[in-house]
Amino acid sequence: MIKKNKPEYKKVHPPFGYFGSKTKLAIELCQNLPPHNCWVDAFCGSSAVTLAKPPVPIEVINDIDGEIVNVFRQLRNNSEVLRKQIEMTPYAEEELVEARSQVDGLTDLEKARRFLVKSMLAINGSFGEAKGGFSYSDSYSRNGIEARVNRWNNLPDRLEKVVSRLKNVRIENKDAKKLIERFADRPATLIYLDPPYLGKRTNGYENEANDHDFHLDLLNSISNSNAMIFLSGYHNELYDDLLTEQRGWSRKEIETTTQGSNGSKKQRTEVLWMNANFTETLNSGRLPIELDEKEIKNKKLNPKR
Repeated sequence: MIKKNKPEYKKVHPPFGYFGSKTKLAIELCQNLPPHNCWVDAFCGSSAVTLAKPPVPIEVINDIDGEIVNVFRQLRNNSEVLRKQIEMTPYAEEELVEARSQVDGLTDLEKARRFLVKSMLAINGSFGEAKGGFSYSDSYSRNGIEARVNRWNNLPDRLEKVVSRLKNVRIENKDAKKLIERFADRPATLIYLDPPYLGKRTNGYENEANDHDFHLDLLNSISNSNAMIFLSGYHNELYDDLLTEQRGWSRKEIETTTQGSNGSKKQRTEVLWMNANFTETLNSGRLPIELDEKEIKNKKLNPKR
């Protein structure tokens, strides 16, 4: 009997550019994931990794940044209106300047439109204090149109695909550590962590201790988790000291290119850390739990253990 291959999942491009986004790495990150019934993207940003992987029954994306969460909520609740407004917005430097201005009384829909303008019209989609300049190309074209303008013109269609992929995804807006703790005793959960890189953390978390303490607390919160966990970042002393083979962690390195807010490109080594639950489940090819008859009957796919 010939075994039929599952249809290949077609990656959905993220709805906006975002500093530190895993857009280029997303497919590689998703190539070797262990079986799971629940997916948690705790620092989702543009949700590049979630959008690059096939869906599972229970999915959660989370970000502490309320602006990001608002974009995804508007895509869900006001998709057609938001896409029409983007279609009517010209690719103009003045639009970027206006989107960055502080104005009181904006609707959530207008906040989402301005966020998309900031992310797509600025170099590297930079936010906060690291504001990239207006992104344009005097050299390249796509489909007979200046490359950056063409990318902006394609955004409404891209957003439609994002809406379709995320329609069954739960969206949360909380400190990632609280979310991690909530799923710590659910072995069929796969948690992906892409925290702000050490030394680059922005404000917004309840723990306003120094950057080292934030990452130390994060690593402590996953040290005894029964969930499957994989984490991406760059080499640093704290992670190298705590996420060791002796403590059940394995590591993989990926060479990649990053782009700064000034447009300059640098070669970097992205590091993936995977806990023992992740590796064991990947190697076995089976879920790490057996559901009992009652759980199967009630479709309780992600029980505590």
